[in-house]
Amino acid sequence: MVLFTSLVGLEDAFFKNRAPLLPSEKSRQLSAIKNVKSIKETTLAWLLLRRALGMKPGEEFPPLSFSERGKPYFKNSAVRFNLSHSGSMVCAAVSHEAEIGVDVQKKSLFSQRVKKRVFCIAELEVGENQPDPDMFFTRLWAIKESYLKQTGVGIAFDFKSLDFSKECRGDYFEKDGLCYTVNETGDYCFSVCTPEKGEQEFVNVQASSL
Repeated sequence: MVLFTSLVGLEDAFFKNRAPLLPSEKSRQLSAIKNVKSIKETTLAWLLLRRALGMKPGEEFPPLSFSERGKPYFKNSAVRFNLSHSGSMVCAAVSHEAEIGVDVQKKSLFSQRVKKRVFCIAELEVGENQPDPDMFFTRLWAIKESYLKQTGVGIAFDFKSLDFSKECRGDYFEKDGLCYTVNETGDYCFSVCTPEKGEQEFVNVQASSL
């Protein structure tokens, strides 16, 4: 399941009042960050995670730990989660069965240099013939990022070694043992990657209710 919401219209007081709801480990990390937007994105993502987990007011997160690559996870828990943000959009994905990766991307204009670095030849050929090439490449980028986050391969991974030219136009597809659900909302594209079979549900949450 994926919950998503927008930063638009939220006052500073919203984030200040809800800061105590975050895990203490994340609060300590945020205290060292100067970028206000980054603090807001992180806070909102963890609030979405609280909602996705069905946590009650005053309930604390389970003990948190981090992988070698910095991905957070709950100690002694089968719950797996992943967070993402882009532009004004923030999302949280949760699975009780398997590792999960989620990514959201705002529609972007990709330079030729970036496209040649990230997309394989087949993807470039298909993308340039789409009615909206920029949205197509944004979609591809989100799919590849969700793979990276699910597998934990790291940013040094060669994105061009992945070829989604045939599958990426579908809202759900399976490839090499992993299942992808893709959702476009306005100028944003979400992608979820997990070995758990079946299309993932996307829920738009009113941020003020968090």
